[in-house]
Amino acid sequence: MNKLNVLVIADQKDVKFLDTTSQSESWNIFWEVMDYNKLHKKIRKIQDLVAKYDIDFILYSRNDQVANRISIGPVTASLRIGYSSFSGIDEENRIEQMMSCYKDFLECNKRIDFNVDGNPLKHNAKKIKTFSLIFDIEQFGGVRYGLPRILSLLSKYNVKATFFVTNLMKKVYPNILDEIRRPGHEVGLHGLWHEYLSNFNEQMQEELIQTMVSDFGGQVHGANFIGRMNKDTLQALVNNRIEYFVYPLINYYHLFSYPKLPVTPSLLNVSNKKIWMFPISVETYGSPPISVKNMVDSAILQGEKSKFFHISILCHDFRDGNLAHIKATEKLIYYLIRKGLEPITLKEL
Repeated sequence: MNKLNVLVIADQKDVKFLDTTSQSESWNIFWEVMDYNKLHKKIRKIQDLVAKYDIDFILYSRNDQVANRISIGPVTASLRIGYSSFSGIDEENRIEQMMSCYKDFLECNKRIDFNVDGNPLKHNAKKIKTFSLIFDIEQFGGVRYGLPRILSLLSKYNVKATFFVTNLMKKVYPNILDEIRRPGHEVGLHGLWHEYLSNFNEQMQEELIQTMVSDFGGQVHGANFIGRMNKDTLQALVNNRIEYFVYPLINYYHLFSYPKLPVTPSLLNVSNKKIWMFPISVETYGSPPISVKNMVDSAILQGEKSKFFHISILCHDFRDGNLAHIKATEKLIYYLIRKGLEPITLKEL
């Protein structure tokens, strides 16, 4: 990556723990300090700053897992710009974690010792009913603190998973792909810095995806650009020989309502080239355990009716790997296995 322009939006209570004067060899850093309780009212001001400094992506000092749990998702969606966060992910340690993650961002090239058994996970030849755990990897705290817990948990239950990783995470933590791939997990595309591909024309999208793939060493089969892609993205994906992308059924689910939606993949023809469209049947984000369980049961039932015995579950390392949720993540894995489902990566589907 070239030296990018980054807007750091820090909460006024967080900024006293951060070095706002340090610059970086990797980034041009601009600061905006505000009360995160008023963050959603500052979108116009942030838009002006993005235009003024030609910002490539925004960095937030907090996410919605700590402190007042202010959601940054709607702000990012309104701005339609790439993002990440150096927020801590565990409430009791969030300040120390935030400081460490921001330091990682400044310095880049931070090799993390995940301290996880890197031996290949066992391969089960009998795959009648299957599931795929999917993890979006886009925040520094998720990588530094959540990902090691998740990898350890997957190793414990012999579960292979699929990780959609932004290239920004690889720049800051250059050994992340090796650590994920070593046990047999899959790595897919999630954007350079979680940008909105739909902001660009087809040719530019193709070039961006080519850059993502090349940076990952070419070992890429799929992509997750949910909410950030358009029809031009499909052409850009097939031109880069990407075999599949994922899309959500999750928006149709509610706390006590689980519409019977198809869980079967679709094969699309794009300019005489093929690409698979894989549905995500379950999402853990923002859902209590009972809702996640009901989504799983509903998806399994639909699979049995359609004779397609596979479900995909979308997770996030900064959420499902934090101390508040890691036990629920373990219970989810145990429940899926107890239901007789075998874990596979999406490229194995």
